[in-house]
Amino acid sequence: MTVEQTRFEGLTDILREGLGQRIDPTAESFLDMFAEDCVFEAPYAPPGFIKRIDGRDALARYLKVLPDLIRIDDFFDLRVSEMADRNKVVLEFSGSGEGRTGAPYDQKWISVIETRDGKIIYYADYWDPRITLAATGDAVPNPEGKGFTRA
Repeated sequence: MTVEQTRFEGLTDILREGLGQRIDPTAESFLDMFAEDCVFEAPYAPPGFIKRIDGRDALARYLKVLPDLIRIDDFFDLRVSEMADRNKVVLEFSGSGEGRTGAPYDQKWISVIETRDGKIIYYADYWDPRITLAATGDAVPNPEGKGFTRA
């Protein structure tokens, strides 16, 4: 199914639309949508970038450094693919913004998401690492959530 609304203010809005009743309606932020014991994976992350994050606290630390690397102004073109398991869904969407290098950050994501009791327990985030590297230069997020380092 393709969602009629093509522009979204942020990732939280995309997830709320794409996950629908799978997600707790009281979750106010992206991080609120995740279970304490969640797993977040980025299988295509370039060298130096974290490929797996275990737990919401670790995800929160990681998310703190992203605004220093990439700014995403617009999300659009959400496509939702339902899975046989009602708790799993695949979302495809695009976004545009700018990286710390000044290069455009025009990315497309495919996210495989699993929920339990209104929270995300697994999130696999697939994206093009070449676009990320062009936008971030040689900066690599610090795993402790304290800025970034050089690759």
